[in-house]
Amino acid sequence: MTRSIAFASLKGGVGKTTVALNCAFAFARRGARTLLVDTDLQGAIGMSLDGVSDRPGLAASLARGGPPLEGLVKTRLPELCLLPMGPVDALDEDRFSINAREANLVGRILEQSQRDFDLILFDTPAGLGGMSRLALEEVDHVIAVAQCEPLALRALPRLLELLARLRDIGSACSLLGVVGTMSSFRDPVLLASLEELWSLYRDQVFDTAVPRDSTFLQASRAGVPLGLLSRRPPAVSAVFDKLVAEIEERLGTTAGGEDDGPIRLVD
Repeated sequence: MTRSIAFASLKGGVGKTTVALNCAFAFARRGARTLLVDTDLQGAIGMSLDGVSDRPGLAASLARGGPPLEGLVKTRLPELCLLPMGPVDALDEDRFSINAREANLVGRILEQSQRDFDLILFDTPAGLGGMSRLALEEVDHVIAVAQCEPLALRALPRLLELLARLRDIGSACSLLGVVGTMSSFRDPVLLASLEELWSLYRDQVFDTAVPRDSTFLQASRAGVPLGLLSRRPPAVSAVFDKLVAEIEERLGTTAGGEDDGPIRLVD
């Protein structure tokens, strides 16, 4: 069964796109057929990856009235595909989410992806309106991304309140968990914020937090996921393997939908 997850945050600059991209890569490396969809009009996923930002994507297909998956981008990892936003005219941004709602854009993406993918991940823009709202109305689960600093933590309850209201009006979306980002055990303020996040939301918070690390900037500059930054992936890339394992546990699935059990080393 195909599962859909939106990565969401009220505040921008919390590392949401970084988490979505690297989780998608980690899921695919574990064998899950994964589609990463960019619903940010700024094209955050496209800007994060070399060779993607100028490709036509959702914006072009919506403008032409074509199928939303016509802009699908295959990657060198067979299990991972991308659906970028593509260039959006600044004058059309105000109308985009309205047109997307009228065209049932997110619903059609989900419907047309059922056969070919195990997971559909949505990177949403910051905030609770526009394309974020459309994605949250349609997906199965939401992962809230919260930077380990006071302002971001204060914004988190508004996102949780919206999810509750959406469920009240018939949406199936549920909170899968909260992931803390830009954490540091060496900075007392950031550590205190992470401890506050764990204290306030307890079982909703993933055990794995994404640390503040300069390697993320190197990967961004190179336009690649952390796991492809070098032939020997940097140590921090293992964070997303651990996070994805937690997500799978909460979903009650294994990557690729296969039975998970011991594998013999020798035949």
